[in-house]
Amino acid sequence: MIILGVSILGSFILLDKFAFGEFGISQPIMAGTILGIVFGDIPSGILVGAGLQLIFLGGLPIGRDIPPDGQAAGIIGCASFFIIRATHTMGQALSLALILALIASIFGGALEIVARRFNENLSRAFKHRDTHIALYHLGGLGTAFIRNMCTISPFVLVSSLIPLPERFPALAPAHFIIIGTGIGSAQALYLFFKRSSVPYIIIGGLCGLVLLVL
Repeated sequence: MIILGVSILGSFILLDKFAFGEFGISQPIMAGTILGIVFGDIPSGILVGAGLQLIFLGGLPIGRDIPPDGQAAGIIGCASFFIIRATHTMGQALSLALILALIASIFGGALEIVARRFNENLSRAFKHRDTHIALYHLGGLGTAFIRNMCTISPFVLVSSLIPLPERFPALAPAHFIIIGTGIGSAQALYLFFKRSSVPYIIIGGLCGLVLLVL
């Protein structure tokens, strides 16, 4: 029952990414906090969510580019952590949750492509039947929710069934944050520190200093 409940809750949270204007509750650190409230351990939820937030910080859906699904990864990683920790150590739960989150981000990105193609068909159909706008909006909402369930539920189920050996590598919370910081920093360097953007970074930095002084 907990697997179904977490999958439904996570799917509703992830609708924020597609259907409700993206208010930010689907971001890993917010989703981790919500799941922390559900499982009665807010600090751990924030810890896992913050680490995954850093990892997927540079995943920006610019134009037609579809990056790995960091929001789904955050929900799956946090939910898997709480489920695994019930029967294993915190370090082992962090290790497996991180692995599942990284795999889920790729899987979620692939399913997002499928969902977008389906929504394109809905859009073309709407052009010929513009009197059924509410129906097509509900169709797009249903597509997003089904996509979310198909992304989240398999990983949550795996996290509850996969047997871990006693010597399964454990990841300390500090190391988890270091990994997230390292990957996030690397993505930021790749995105922003390009030759063409250096002048704008310098100008922005100087303007910030002027505002600070004034």
